Amino acid sequence: MKAFVALCAVYVVTAAPAFLPGGWRVIVQPAAHDRVEVYYQPASADLLRSSEGIGPFLRAWEAAQRRAETHPHDLAPPYVLHKPYRLVAPYVTARGRALAASPISGTHWSGRRHVSYRIVPRVRPAENSHAELKALMEEEPGPIAEPAVSAMGIRPELNRVVLRADTFDQELRRRLATRYGRLVTLEWDPAGYTIRTIDLRRR
Repeated sequence: MKAFVALCAVYVVTAAPAFLPGGWRVIVQPAAHDRVEVYYQPASADLLRSSEGIGPFLRAWEAAQRRAETHPHDLAPPYVLHKPYRLVAPYVTARGRALAASPISGTHWSGRRHVSYRIVPRVRPAENSHAELKALMEEEPGPIAEPAVSAMGIRPELNRVVLRADTFDQELRRRLATRYGRLVTLEWDPAGYTIRTIDLRRR
């Protein structure tokens, strides 16, 4: 317990808040040219949200996801913003921008009837394509082989593969940056396993 309190004290001094689509997180150590970013997210904002009215946007997201899978080198994974709902369709090429901007229409079941919708995605440039992120997820052995990494997955809002780790050090940050560049980011999950000594003050 004392170790955890000490870590939190350092964390409060060095961390900076960052408000992001889908919730908020705290940057424990920012990305550098030779080290990946480390962040901490106490809880998911999705647990506190109402899902009222999200139906059409989920259907549109599914369509946008199929687009990204069909054109994986031009598009990045899409996501939905809240308050108000908006569909975001990231692109990585000029061709991808045109593909991402195309409106999505359809119907969904609501109130015992089919309701029509037409949603125009918000397009945003992205650094990493759907193809690059998916390839990293399927790589063998890949970053999941790192002893500290307990889980990994694509987080579209960050346009990164997120690696969840119960602990980290500067060598891990350097190693990941060297191997994967800006394709990955570390989510620090100190409650995952036994707390080990971490020097958060070194950059």
